[in-house]
Amino acid sequence: MTIPHTVSIGDIPVSAWANGRGETVELARQPATGPFAWRLSMATISEAAPFSSLPGVARVLLAVDAPLTLTIDGETHKLARHGTASFSGGQEAAASAPAAPQRDLNLMVRGSGLPTLEVVTVDGRIETPPIVVAVVVLEGEVTALGQRLVPGDTVVTVGGAVALRGRGVVAFASIR
Repeated sequence: MTIPHTVSIGDIPVSAWANGRGETVELARQPATGPFAWRLSMATISEAAPFSSLPGVARVLLAVDAPLTLTIDGETHKLARHGTASFSGGQEAAASAPAAPQRDLNLMVRGSGLPTLEVVTVDGRIETPPIVVAVVVLEGEVTALGQRLVPGDTVVTVGGAVALRGRGVVAFASIR
């Protein structure tokens, strides 16, 4: 069983996408080693690039910094800042070239679960619902588990209720 804990984005190594066309940091995953049941990561998109093919994996992507244009199986999807798109890892997906490098948040689930990313405003105190597996700070300053968190930092809850305090915007990562 995983105990709720925080992860500082500054402590996570940057790695290349499986196809070598972008960079990512793995914020959380279950299990910790071997093939993942679920994986939460933040990628930097700096050029037009296809996403890695991941058949059998359901994905949801959230535009973190600015609007983002995706092409999924030939269909264009224009995401507003903090907008999301859900698709199968086996679909042909690509990001258009952004005006400046920007980040996206990506929750991937292998098997029958449905990944969701919900943007939530923290203004004072809120508690994570049991369905939330992780929380990523997108803006502002939030505290959780006695830790001050800044944008990109993550609270891995894995279904445990965690109190968030402060003022900011977070993304709740859930599997339904």
